[in-house]
Amino acid sequence: MDEAVVETIIARVMTLLNGEPIGPSPRRVIMLFSGAMSGFAAGEQTIKRLVGSRHRLRVMLTPAAKHLFTEKPIREAGAADIIDDNPWLDVPALIQQTDLVLVPTLTMNLAARLALGIMDTAATTLVLCALLAGEQVIGIRNGADPSGKRGEALGARREAAPVLWAVLERHLATLASFGMELVDKDEFLLTVERALIHGAKEIIVHEVDPAAAEVRSPVVVDPGAGAPRLGFVTENELLTLKPESVLRLARGRRLTAQAQDTARRLELRLEYA
Repeated sequence: MDEAVVETIIARVMTLLNGEPIGPSPRRVIMLFSGAMSGFAAGEQTIKRLVGSRHRLRVMLTPAAKHLFTEKPIREAGAADIIDDNPWLDVPALIQQTDLVLVPTLTMNLAARLALGIMDTAATTLVLCALLAGEQVIGIRNGADPSGKRGEALGARREAAPVLWAVLERHLATLASFGMELVDKDEFLLTVERALIHGAKEIIVHEVDPAAAEVRSPVVVDPGAGAPRLGFVTENELLTLKPESVLRLARGRRLTAQAQDTARRLELRLEYA
């Protein structure tokens, strides 16, 4: 059975088991490719999944992506509507016609500019404006993570440049705090499937029990509860928490291996519903 079909079935089953709403409306998707190799295969697979579906797909290539990949494999995957990263592109109008932005090949450079809020290209403006408009943005972190494939290719070692390493990690944490969902490349297709199944992103405001104010450690309600996410809590969701916080996890949520390491490092106390 095709892997995309399997992911679709799994996403729907997970959604139903969690009692989450299913949105039948077609989504208008823009996929942005920048110049990272890591994540390209996942992006290509997602294009094949979206082509021929009820969802509308448009693809934007940065100059680096056009040089690295060219349009050929993108078109061979089935994408027909390809947008150039044109400085004169009317991005606000584009955002009004978009429900979901995907960034499968996030680079360290792009992550840094986004984390600083720099809108110097159509690509950076697209992502930041989508976040400002409350649209869902999903990206693959591997190409921008110093501990990921890009870091390996560069021979990066945390102990060699700990301050720089921390800055690069902080860029990803900042993007997560902006509302961008960053996942591993192996989780990307399933995360996209769940976003497509859910329909429009739902923003949920949690009320904290006033009695929690008496607790010495800050109490944080699971940031993924009710949102279109996987059942796993990722490292990104924990990096913005204060050390020794109490994290109340929603039913069915579990920590990834990296998140478990981060939770131990931050000395977080976990409470399960």
